[in-house]
Amino acid sequence: MAAASDGRFIPTPGGVLLLNSEHIAIGAVGISGDASEKDEFCAIEAIKAAGLTPEPGQPAADWNAAGL
Repeated sequence: MAAASDGRFIPTPGGVLLLNSEHIAIGAVGISGDASEKDEFCAIEAIKAAGLTPEPGQPAADWNAAGL
């Protein structure tokens, strides 16, 4: 994404890519409302619950320690 947008796209926690079976990005989920790491955790878990593949595949190990 960053290369395709000439560096104008910068992924941050809270936004998670949706991957198809070939691991190609087909969409994204963004969540806002808490610390970025907590938002990312929620997005990853929701995507997995829907039976889809998130990227990143796992939340940061210390996601719960993040604060606003």
